[in-house]
Amino acid sequence: MRICKARRRSFTIPNDLIEDILSRLPVKSLMRFKCVSKAWHTLISSRQFAKSHFQRASQNPSCMNVLVFTDNRVLSLGYEALFQTSVHGQPVDVDFQGFPLWGEEYVETNLASCNGLVCIELYNRRKRTSEYLVWNPSTKSYKNIPRPTSTPDSKSCWFYRFGFGYDYSTDDHKIVRPYQIFPFDIKRIEIFSLKTFTWKTILVDVDNIYNCSLPLTPKTTYCNGAIYWSALKYGKPSIIYFDLAEELFHELPWPESVLYCVRDGSSGKCFYTTGLWELGIFGEHLCLSVCTGESRKNLCVQLWVMKESWTRLATIPYLGTCLRPMCVSKNGEKVLMRETQVKCVGITGECYYKLVEWNLTDHTCTSILCDPNPRMEAATYVESLYLQ
Repeated sequence: MRICKARRRSFTIPNDLIEDILSRLPVKSLMRFKCVSKAWHTLISSRQFAKSHFQRASQNPSCMNVLVFTDNRVLSLGYEALFQTSVHGQPVDVDFQGFPLWGEEYVETNLASCNGLVCIELYNRRKRTSEYLVWNPSTKSYKNIPRPTSTPDSKSCWFYRFGFGYDYSTDDHKIVRPYQIFPFDIKRIEIFSLKTFTWKTILVDVDNIYNCSLPLTPKTTYCNGAIYWSALKYGKPSIIYFDLAEELFHELPWPESVLYCVRDGSSGKCFYTTGLWELGIFGEHLCLSVCTGESRKNLCVQLWVMKESWTRLATIPYLGTCLRPMCVSKNGEKVLMRETQVKCVGITGECYYKLVEWNLTDHTCTSILCDPNPRMEAATYVESLYLQ
């Protein structure tokens, strides 16, 4: 009897199909798959693959998270679980060598995020100095940022809140630090490039909008290639933004119908509500949360979204504080926001924070995460392969 042996046929998957399949996988799996072969290691480690993976992940709610820093722990909340009534979050193990998050007195932690990277600032209120670190919570990789060498003595400067964002024109992530030199009233901007790993300083032109504005915001917002600050321009509220490609400041006007000068019911005096407004993100758009009203006893919080122009999204009852928009649910019905409450302790006041969910459909507010610690910082991030 004659036995016929079947010929073995080799089957090769095209490289572009392999790349397309891998770009759909979570970061945790991709970090393991780098060990499959040299070709896969090179592909997954490439900058171009990181960009294509992030573009796909940013459209997938399961890849979105909220990172919460408190006085003694770090929590990660999954996007899909954010809008449940009871969320505790998963503890995140953080150990940054030479960058102690806790244990130092007079040091506060500030966060800014972009493209899956989180920039952490440790600001020493007593010394008026800052340390920076850029961290990818998905890959656990991080880089300590060197101190700028050209900064004047901190006692002669006033530093405004830093910003962190992505420059599309150079495919680079940047840290931006505006500051002012006294008594000469000179304003400058320090910019750190993650691509070149260097600082540079820009002297602001006299006629630039930044020179006639006073940034007030306790937190910056990155949106579509620019970093935004709330500000006062000649005593009136304004929004200024720094275009990371042009490296120039511009102004974004407030919604015309928003009242920012409210009269006190008893004295009749006019006061500004600029301390009661926040910038945030609604999907892919800049969002303004502002406390407004006809009188001090009749206030509300309005949510505005910037698309082609300002559009009012919702009106929320005023509960003694303004709310910072952080992210929106997939169906667009719920908004996650950070609430700030000031509690008096003796003759001073301390801020306490919590995450709340506002339902745009039935107009209800639900607490998502409350923390008894006096300080809480939160930032959203999408799983990414940047900074492997």
